[in-house]
Amino acid sequence: MRLIFLRHGESEYNRRGLCNADPGLPVPLTATGLLQARDAARRLADVPIRRVFVSRLRRAQETAAIVNARHGAHLRVDARLDDRSTGFEDQPVADYLDTQQRAPDPFAWKAPGGESYRELVARVHGFLAEVCTLDEAAVLVVTHHQVMQAAAGYFRELTPADMWRVWVDNGATLEFDTADAC
Repeated sequence: MRLIFLRHGESEYNRRGLCNADPGLPVPLTATGLLQARDAARRLADVPIRRVFVSRLRRAQETAAIVNARHGAHLRVDARLDDRSTGFEDQPVADYLDTQQRAPDPFAWKAPGGESYRELVARVHGFLAEVCTLDEAAVLVVTHHQVMQAAAGYFRELTPADMWRVWVDNGATLEFDTADAC
């Protein structure tokens, strides 16, 4: 199965450099984010997508709706695809990253009310183990940067430090063949 991960288009919080993992906070796509979503829809237009998974966050759902308009695939919202709960909601991403990097084990560290990178990886890997049982030609997953890092770790057998170095721009995709790792 072809498993396509798509990072949502640019959101207002991406543009402002703020953390957001609360699905109750409606953070929309920017004009640039809408263009990125439309571009992704064009790139994926000929892919036989029959199933779409998406996080609960508005920016991912807006992106998924734009891409899925061409496919009409079954869409399922899954909280395991939500962005990492950093414990720094509405605060600068730079503050969260600085605090994490100063921790004795940055991948086990978590702020009050947040989750560790290792916890994020575990929930994403649980999702992937389930998705790997599907019998589909292509599945689209619309989600967030760190979720895509964890997916890369699952399929490429990366350490947390190596996953952390995987970069995915807004509106970009990572693709995996589940025959290779499931």
